[in-house]
Amino acid sequence: MQAVGVMLRPRFFLILAFFATLHSPDSLAGGSLLFESSDTLELVLDVPMRTLLRNARKKPVLDGQLRYLDSGGREVTIDLTITTRGKSRLAHCSFPPLSITLDNGQTASTLFAGQRKLKIVTHCRNGLKYKRYFHQEHGIYRAYNLLSDHSFRVRMLAVIFRDNEQKRRDQTVPGFFIESDDEVARRVNMITIKTNSIRPSQFNVAETNIYEVFQYMIGNTDWAIRKGPGSERCCHNGKVIGPAGAEENWVVLPYDFDQSGIINTEYALPAIGLGIRNVRQRLYRGRCSHNEQLKETFALFNERRSDIAAALTPQALSEKSQKTVLKYLEGFFDNINDPKKLKRKVLDHCRGV
Repeated sequence: MQAVGVMLRPRFFLILAFFATLHSPDSLAGGSLLFESSDTLELVLDVPMRTLLRNARKKPVLDGQLRYLDSGGREVTIDLTITTRGKSRLAHCSFPPLSITLDNGQTASTLFAGQRKLKIVTHCRNGLKYKRYFHQEHGIYRAYNLLSDHSFRVRMLAVIFRDNEQKRRDQTVPGFFIESDDEVARRVNMITIKTNSIRPSQFNVAETNIYEVFQYMIGNTDWAIRKGPGSERCCHNGKVIGPAGAEENWVVLPYDFDQSGIINTEYALPAIGLGIRNVRQRLYRGRCSHNEQLKETFALFNERRSDIAAALTPQALSEKSQKTVLKYLEGFFDNINDPKKLKRKVLDHCRGV
């Protein structure tokens, strides 16, 4: 097989033009680690695509390779296994979310040093509507990064999916990597915690307020911060980290925002039992015991308001979509800054536990 550099440089050049709107002005050129740059990363996933997609709901684990060009133009190849993941999206998407596990013995001195298991968010289906969903969810992760270091970083991708069984044509699509909870924990000097539930006294109040106000801002109810669903580990669409050896100041890291009202996907539904009609209708689900610290939380959101708005309205969105997002966002800031609306729409809905 020819080197990636020989085969794909012209194609990569075209991809650069196609994905130019994804590049962020705050990119860190030459960053040595995967999530230290916000530049779009171009790579090839050489995997059994036909088998993977035909058996997506069975979550097959298949062998493949990841290829990219390093800063010197040299081809880097890393062996991996790939599988599908998710629940609602796995059922709905023709191109489902993915997870790759890298061969640790091959990642040293590469962009993927220290990485093992990475989630990939994909475009789900073809069409402008799904392109909007994809870019908005990426923007939500970036917006949360602006409010807390205790958050998953993301890295935009331009991926060539190559079928190593040679039964499908190459397919070039956008995607993004999500940082692992282990890496987030290391970055903020914490450890990952495996638990089925969290007591209210164990929460880091400041981080929990950011988490719950953020979910209210984007109109998301597809989460649980105290218990996992059924017998699953805590928390639904959240990972728990905390200080080593401590039973308090635990933090839940949110992920999976496709059910949020700010995106309003065609398949999104509010969580059962909350009494709201659709995902565009906001419902505050924070704790009453944390209300005294909400003033500081709202001050943070107000301070970062313009940056949040910029993250949630990337250039890849149409002007119409950007205006829709900004109007929805304005409703949130009206609610937290108007004393009467704050009481009626936020504080009166806090939970007593």
